[in-house]
Amino acid sequence: MSGQLTVMTILVAIVPLLCLGTLLYVFYDVSYQEKTSVHLGEQVLRNAQSIDAFLDEKLSNLRQEAGTSTLEDLSNPHLLRERLHSMQNAYQGVFTDLNLVDSSGNIVARAGTSTSLGEKSMEAWFPQAINRPFFISDLASRRAELFLSVRITAQQQLWLLRAHLDPRQIEDKIRAFHPGGRGGAFILDTNGVGPAAMGENTSNTPEISRLLAGQVFPEGRPVVLKAMDGTGELQWYACAPLKTSGSILVFHQPKAELLQALSKARLLALTIIIVGCVGIVATALAMARRTEQRLLKAEYNQQQMQKQVVEAGKLAAIGELAAGIAHEINNPLAIMMENAGWIQDLLKSEDPYSEENMTEIESSLQAIGIQGHRCREITHKLLSFARKTDNTAQAVQVNTLLEDIAGFARQKAKYRDVEVRLSLDPEAGEVECSATELQQIILNLVNNAIDAIEKDDGLVQLRSLREGNFVYIDVQDNGQGIPADILPRVFEPFFTTKPAGKGTGLGLAICRDIITKMNGTITVDSTPGKGCTFHVRLPLRARA
Repeated sequence: MSGQLTVMTILVAIVPLLCLGTLLYVFYDVSYQEKTSVHLGEQVLRNAQSIDAFLDEKLSNLRQEAGTSTLEDLSNPHLLRERLHSMQNAYQGVFTDLNLVDSSGNIVARAGTSTSLGEKSMEAWFPQAINRPFFISDLASRRAELFLSVRITAQQQLWLLRAHLDPRQIEDKIRAFHPGGRGGAFILDTNGVGPAAMGENTSNTPEISRLLAGQVFPEGRPVVLKAMDGTGELQWYACAPLKTSGSILVFHQPKAELLQALSKARLLALTIIIVGCVGIVATALAMARRTEQRLLKAEYNQQQMQKQVVEAGKLAAIGELAAGIAHEINNPLAIMMENAGWIQDLLKSEDPYSEENMTEIESSLQAIGIQGHRCREITHKLLSFARKTDNTAQAVQVNTLLEDIAGFARQKAKYRDVEVRLSLDPEAGEVECSATELQQIILNLVNNAIDAIEKDDGLVQLRSLREGNFVYIDVQDNGQGIPADILPRVFEPFFTTKPAGKGTGLGLAICRDIITKMNGTITVDSTPGKGCTFHVRLPLRARA
């Protein structure tokens, strides 16, 4: 029972702690991951906006150059190279090549270090560029050049002024804002396909391309996707569209690296919970041990007090029988005194040693001896009931015990004009208990039964009956009985129906406690006006 109470105490303390820890863990985990996802998305969006601003600025530079130069100047290779050198000096080498393209897609004039740029891919980009006021090439292929074009209308024809950009400028923009650590960045085309052209090479481009196929960016906001890379590590991919070129800028970083702070917080929380649980268990065990010691001490004190109450009850019961005992001893004493006086008279006669006198003296001495034995038997029984209670369990003959109690109680019963009868089962057998405690129980029940009888033809009957492995001891009287409304309370401590000063209300409560300690039970049946019966059931002593 103590162990169960300790376990329940520990569970009551630990379960709320675990529930609260789990709840906080879930909410904090979700909140932190959402915050990290938003932060990564904002980071890639800022970088995309930076690249868009860079491309817009270079496009404005090219527009300005096209607006301030005539077609004749742009058609002259010498003048075109001068315009290129001027732009390179003004914009720190961003522009690498400058071409003029006619409406048929032929390069009329070119300036720059790579004079063959654009010839192989002319058919891919030219139809789109000639139909737009300006055009920015796709950034998602390392094999294609990065260029801008501005449409010019002159001599009733359409012309394109195309300027190639240094890819390293874009890569520098990407590296300036990428997550760092083991993270990286690259650019995919409009549909999320194609190898990376800017930033780094990645082995997981096909997987992220599949996830990005048909991806919608609401209001140009970034999205964060999760996928395994080529090494089997989970990566977070933050994707944002480039408004100028339509390409997609992708930042990626391992989840373990992004959530490193969360992992530390988890470890700290787990440590705190474990320490808290250990503290709860240690405290509960210490409190249980201390409580158990207090309970043992209280139980010991209670047992001592119960012993004192039992002894007091026994003395009270003997006191109630004192009148009958005195009467029982008085009769043999009177006979003894009468025979002693007769012997004295015979010894004073003229011939005290005559045969007749000696016969009378011998008869008187024999009567004195018989009455002396009778007095000794009464005093032995009285001492047996009055001696200190022995709690040692021993084999007790039920019928012998009931005969002794009946013989002892008959003196009080005779004084109250009550008859005590025995109805004993020869097979009642033995019980293993404290003999003095069982005597006290039955004697209390008998005294209560005698006190409950207030008529001349009173009867108290002691019965023993064996049923299976139990023996029943019944104490029945024909007194007034116990009213039905107070019958359930008769075993409560300090409850009594006797007048004030004649009962403590502890007798039946003590009887119930002692019988329970003997692994027995005590019950009562009562019919008002006809008497009541107390039933004591005890287990039979197991025979070897």
